[in-house]
Amino acid sequence: MHHILNGILFGLLLCVLIGPVFFALIQNSIEKGFWSGFFMAIGVALSDVFYIVITYFGVSKLVENESFKMWLGGVGGVIMLTFGIFYLFKSVPKKLAPTKVNGGKDCFKQVLKGFFLNGVNPFVLFFWIGIVSKVSLDFEYTSNQALGFFIALVGTVFIVDVLKSHFATKLREIVTVRFMKIMNRVVGVALILFALKLLNFLLEGFGVELFS
Repeated sequence: MHHILNGILFGLLLCVLIGPVFFALIQNSIEKGFWSGFFMAIGVALSDVFYIVITYFGVSKLVENESFKMWLGGVGGVIMLTFGIFYLFKSVPKKLAPTKVNGGKDCFKQVLKGFFLNGVNPFVLFFWIGIVSKVSLDFEYTSNQALGFFIALVGTVFIVDVLKSHFATKLREIVTVRFMKIMNRVVGVALILFALKLLNFLLEGFGVELFS
């Protein structure tokens, strides 16, 4: 169950990354109702699954190579460290403005909207490279355990997104500037800690160890 719990933990971490998708989902749900937000959340989840598949299968076959493992740890660690520092010092606008959403009422359009709104963001791909590096190197999961991890992660994000749609109006009032600052700091510290463990794989290649 350890890999399932880790999947839920990373899912919750991903949920508090407040960005364009967060505000678009809230705005969409307020303007067009719960089911509009629900189908948009499906699109976001499908986008995440797409990135997981291309990144995980892109590296899983090569992790047995010690040289590849060393540099994957370095790349994944740097990506995660960059995200951590970014969110740790990320500024928050004094006045929060939700992302405007335009589109039809058709469910399929909402799925596409969620898929592309999440998918066209290059930071999403980089984020998944960092997560896949963590799973492949630090956690050393088997294929079945990795599958359970990612199902738990995406499932957690989807459930929380559905809850966001349901409580859209209330969330608009809760997400203040102070709340966003606190969430940014929490996410930043967590990502930096995860990154340091990944960077250990690179340092070990040069005869240096941060963690035993």
